[in-house]
Amino acid sequence: MRNIQPLDIWSGGDTKTALKISLYISYDDLATRAALIYKLLDEFDSEIYEGQIFFTGQEYLDWGNSGDSNNEAYVLAASHLNIVLI
Repeated sequence: MRNIQPLDIWSGGDTKTALKISLYISYDDLATRAALIYKLLDEFDSEIYEGQIFFTGQEYLDWGNSGDSNNEAYVLAASHLNIVLI
């Protein structure tokens, strides 16, 4: 789980503020692509929104090259979702 720049999201008829992102892998073929589930969470770690992102092609091949695949997953997810990690 990582902290993010506060993000207001319309959810259930109300505006809620996401402060964290959580990731887990739902699929990885260990060759060309991976699917990750992300959850945007509030200050109490309650889920505001859940979605899925995919790493494919060169992005998948480069994922983990730094030696810290977990951190890179968060950086890539933030890029896909246009959110800022803090």
